[in-house]
Amino acid sequence: MPNSAQTQLNHTLTLRIIELSILTLAFSLVIRPLFVHLSDIFLWSAVVNLILTISFYAVVRAHLVPKWEITLSLIVALIIIMPTLAISGGVNSQVAYFLPLYPIFAALIGGARESIAITVILVICTLFATVFGHLITDLTEEVYSVEKSLDRGFWLTTAIIFSAFFAHFFLRKYAELTKKLNEENTQDPLTSLLNRRGLNLYFSIELDKARVTTSPLSVILIDVDYFKKVNDMFGHDIGDICLIDIGNLLKSNLKNKDFIARFGGEEFIIILPNTSQGDAALIAEKLRNLVSKEAFSDFKLPLTITLGIAEYNDHNDNTLSIIKRADKALYKGKENGRNRVELSE
Repeated sequence: MPNSAQTQLNHTLTLRIIELSILTLAFSLVIRPLFVHLSDIFLWSAVVNLILTISFYAVVRAHLVPKWEITLSLIVALIIIMPTLAISGGVNSQVAYFLPLYPIFAALIGGARESIAITVILVICTLFATVFGHLITDLTEEVYSVEKSLDRGFWLTTAIIFSAFFAHFFLRKYAELTKKLNEENTQDPLTSLLNRRGLNLYFSIELDKARVTTSPLSVILIDVDYFKKVNDMFGHDIGDICLIDIGNLLKSNLKNKDFIARFGGEEFIIILPNTSQGDAALIAEKLRNLVSKEAFSDFKLPLTITLGIAEYNDHNDNTLSIIKRADKALYKGKENGRNRVELSE
């Protein structure tokens, strides 16, 4: 999913969660006194929480800090929880046992940055609540015990830190799995180059950059000449080896900013950001010359390639039209004898 779409989804999701929180706080503020009689401090704590949540909702809705919305949401949630913990026994509160889950929750909906921030805040608050536990008003009227507070504070801090490490481990494994799945979805299984899906993804990104920066962008479409004869005479396994070797040769002679994909069968396509058609022609001629001088597979087969080049024209241009122009140039190169570079008109 494109970054802009993901950001908008996160923004909308954050708004819905805050709206639900406001309704929950308002409902509890009105309904709870009808069923449970608590100290006024709980009432004022709920009022402050409601005002804080409404204020945060205004900040998010105005899109003032889009990159920090999730982080701030988690911190605001902590600010809302902490007073309730403080007036119900601090580390001795039964609610405190849910705090170690918070770094994992932060990692799931935010990421490593959010999880670390929440962990640091929780550890500091827990240490303070443990050291100054005798100053905390416990409205549950439990008997205060130094030993019990130190013991619970120690294990609570340990659990929070352990939870943070677990969250980091989970994020790392999730990133590895996501990377592997993305590679499988965008990688050609034979040549390990990009496949059509990967090509479409990266080509769209580079085309958007070219539109914004008005920089040149060129495409080279490549076809291995008379490749069907290789498969017919030596078998598809030898043909596959030749495709792998040609793909590696082409890729190793491109810049890091350029990318290459297997376009299908014996065709490859190269996208050259910040490259004019004239410069692309020089690169294509270099690649053509390199392939023609090589011998491929154990049979030392001499192979050649024909290359068609097209350039991004204007803001109305798109990936399909650019590739079509490159394909026409490639077809013209075949008609003119193959083993040559042809520019689109």
